[in-house]
Amino acid sequence: MRINRDSLLVKTIFYNNIAIIITAITVAFMTTFITFEDMEARLAATAKEKVSLLDKAKTNYLSKIREDLYEVSRKDAMNGAFGIKNYDIAVQLLKSELLRRDFQTYYRIGLAIIDDSGKIVGKAGDEDVLDSRECFKFSGISRGIEEGNYLVDIKGKIFSKVIIPYPNNKPEKEYIVAAVPLDLNFLQYVKSFIELGNNDKIFSVVGNEYVNGDFSIEDGNNFISFESLNTLKKDQNKYFYRKFDIQREAYYVAILSLRDYKNDYVGNFGVAVSRKELFRTKLIVGIFISVIVLMLIGICTTTFGRWFRKLLLPLKELTEAAERISLGDYDIHLKLEGSGEIKTLAVSIKKMLGKLEENQRKLRQQNKQLKENLNKITTIEQLLIGIQIEDDVTATVRKIMSAFTSEMGLGFSRCMFFRYSRERDVLMGECTQINSHIAEIKNDILKERKSGFDFQIKELKDVVPLIKIPFSEDNILSRALKNRDIIYYNDKGYKYDLGNDLFKSLGLKNFLVFPIFNVDYYSGVIICDYFTKNKEITEEDIELLRLLLMNISVKLKSKINEEDRIEVERNTTISKISERFLNTRQAALDKLLDILEKTKNQENENISETIQELESQIRKLRKSNKILIEYSSQNKNKLERVNIEHLMAEVIEEFKEFLVTEGRDKDIIISSFISYTGDVFGDNKRLKKAFIELLKNSYDAVMAGKNLPRKINVIVIRDKHANKIKIDIKDNGVGMSEERLKTIQEPFVTYKDDAPGLGIPLAMRVIKDCHGVIKFNSQESEGTTIKITLNMFKENIKDEEKSEE
Repeated sequence: MRINRDSLLVKTIFYNNIAIIITAITVAFMTTFITFEDMEARLAATAKEKVSLLDKAKTNYLSKIREDLYEVSRKDAMNGAFGIKNYDIAVQLLKSELLRRDFQTYYRIGLAIIDDSGKIVGKAGDEDVLDSRECFKFSGISRGIEEGNYLVDIKGKIFSKVIIPYPNNKPEKEYIVAAVPLDLNFLQYVKSFIELGNNDKIFSVVGNEYVNGDFSIEDGNNFISFESLNTLKKDQNKYFYRKFDIQREAYYVAILSLRDYKNDYVGNFGVAVSRKELFRTKLIVGIFISVIVLMLIGICTTTFGRWFRKLLLPLKELTEAAERISLGDYDIHLKLEGSGEIKTLAVSIKKMLGKLEENQRKLRQQNKQLKENLNKITTIEQLLIGIQIEDDVTATVRKIMSAFTSEMGLGFSRCMFFRYSRERDVLMGECTQINSHIAEIKNDILKERKSGFDFQIKELKDVVPLIKIPFSEDNILSRALKNRDIIYYNDKGYKYDLGNDLFKSLGLKNFLVFPIFNVDYYSGVIICDYFTKNKEITEEDIELLRLLLMNISVKLKSKINEEDRIEVERNTTISKISERFLNTRQAALDKLLDILEKTKNQENENISETIQELESQIRKLRKSNKILIEYSSQNKNKLERVNIEHLMAEVIEEFKEFLVTEGRDKDIIISSFISYTGDVFGDNKRLKKAFIELLKNSYDAVMAGKNLPRKINVIVIRDKHANKIKIDIKDNGVGMSEERLKTIQEPFVTYKDDAPGLGIPLAMRVIKDCHGVIKFNSQESEGTTIKITLNMFKENIKDEEKSEE
């Protein structure tokens, strides 16, 4: 539905969305600010916690050294090591024992034994440390003894003095003093103890100069400002916290102020907690909050928009409906939504439009039906006017099926043509036509039709030629052809007898059977259906198709009549020529033969041979005259009941007499197999003449060939499925090429100089007049098979059916 920009619905939704967006952004900003402040506070707390742990780690580190000194010194005292008068050796032994315990911790410390006056009596360790005046001066010894250690600054580096009494077994007091450097090794121990992260740093500073740590800064460089240093030197400030950018990295730095026994400032230990992860976390949190806000904005605007739309849209629909009615558009569907006055108004308008909508629907349906009928009438009219009967009836059928399946024509989904075979007495699938629209969307159709199969559309043209339907009254296809009328059903095809199970599987729906025939000849049937459409075949459709059926039948009859007329004219011409010239030639031949008979009695060998040759030629001329006259004869006897067994026996006997006359009865093997003794429908005299002509052609073929022994086989059997008689004449003669097979039915076409070329055309005409079928199969140098099919006499068929029962 189209909504105007100045619509009340649009304005309400727009201002509501603005309010939601402003509120969401404000809440998001405040949430982000509070979250970031909390994260900063947590980072600061972490730094404070780490620096507090650093102080504890220092105390723990020095306490461990003090305990080791106590333990080692007491152990050596018990072992008598300190009974040695040389204090230097005693101190060396003490340090060696410490190194065995923890080399990394003790290899840099300095050890000394000091008497009660503060004089060094023995020492061991780093010379730089031991030579320092500040290392072992007596000042602070008393406090060091009380607390166990105290811090000093020696040459800009931080040391811790660890002091314990020396067990010398003397009245004079002596002390063991360990100068422990709090260097990088100490810092790494502390870093591990307080569990700093990978990006966090630890360092030590004396004054404002960097001493050592994790930063890649040279020792002695300024590290903290004088302002910060002054703050750290104040007595009350043990810790110092601040954000720093060190080497272009942001850190939150927590510094521990270190003091000596006089509470004077010595230096600093510090922890720098990296803010890099904090920035990344802030970014993620910001993105997350932004996404949540956008989602909430989308959900809220959509939800409230739908609420307002649902509330106000019925009013908008009623407004548009009223406007369309004022313009004459009555095709409006109103939903009874809303409440109160809106619903009352909708009910009133809907009642007003009810009758108008019903009238509009009826008019549209009538117009649609009228349009379809006009298209059908136009298609039938074009077919009535424009269709031409081709020599091959299939070409004509394809044109009809194309019109039947056209969306602008009759609109059938599928058409299939089944040609009637007189030889087999069956309807054989020959060709198909699918609606072009259906062919384009066949994959979608098969998906939509849950019961559909690929072969019902995709492989239809390959499946139909496999279908053979017996020509029987039992199935509706044969019934339509025999009754010469259209049969249709608006139903599923499998419910009816279609004569073939495979044909039933094609899924016929709302189908008709359209016969193709003339008065005396069956061509076949066209089956059309609405396979993919919910359309039904109407009586109006059938009446139109019956007009087309009558027209096609008349045109087929006219086509055959025209062919018969041409053949009659040709035969009439041949007959007149025969009467005019052959009779004269026959009289001349008779006189010549009489003269030869009289001259034959004269004793002259040369004349005798010549006379014999002339007699042979005259007999051939007489034979040619006889065949030509028979071919041109228009007399057709009425078809009657002919016993095929007696007929074929007479044919074979007469042919054998012919072989004896030719002197070839010993050169050719004649065999026959006759399994049917009933009757056929035909002309006994003409059939006999036709079979003899065919046998003579086989005789000529085997005599011209080189295959030995020369054989001619005659087989007569019954096709029980088709109620037909099959007669095969086989020879092993020279055979024929494909080009010669194409011209074999033409009159006056011969490959012998002394033959008229009318034997096979004469035989073919006789078989055709007896409603039979004749076909030739041949291969060069191998032989020829002549296949003849004749109709059984109907009474024989009934008798045999009764006997089978």
